Amino acid sequence: MNIGSLFCSLGKACGGCTCDEVLDIQPCGTIDYCLVDAIVRAKAAEINDSDYEVYIPDRANKVYKKADVMVAHELKEVSVIRFVEEEHDCDDYAAELFGKFAGLVWSNIHGLNWFIDETDTYWYIEPQTRQLSQTLEGWQGNDIRFFIGR
Repeated sequence: MNIGSLFCSLGKACGGCTCDEVLDIQPCGTIDYCLVDAIVRAKAAEINDSDYEVYIPDRANKVYKKADVMVAHELKEVSVIRFVEEEHDCDDYAAELFGKFAGLVWSNIHGLNWFIDETDTYWYIEPQTRQLSQTLEGWQGNDIRFFIGR
């Protein structure tokens, strides 16, 4: 907790602060990159995909509670950006969220995000609609090009 959060919490407790401070999503732990790699490769195997790249940049990778991701203000911020074809479309939404907490995945036709939750479960994140899913829908593609960890 930072000092601003502390003062805001104290002020709210005393009835003197009505601020609605927005806190960044926080990881609930980390897992080893070998486990992340195994989870990601198992996800690709589910769709019988074998021609993809996996980039896991850190030895310890952050995991997040699914419930926290679903209400994360970072996800809300990205999803409300106006869609503009070729200027701000799927790859731009995915890049925005990747810069905050989620990994990046690119299929044969679509850019989206991913994370691993506190139970070591892999989730796709559709940053335009804030939907979480364990499978790709047909319009999101059927062939993974790459996964980049965050």
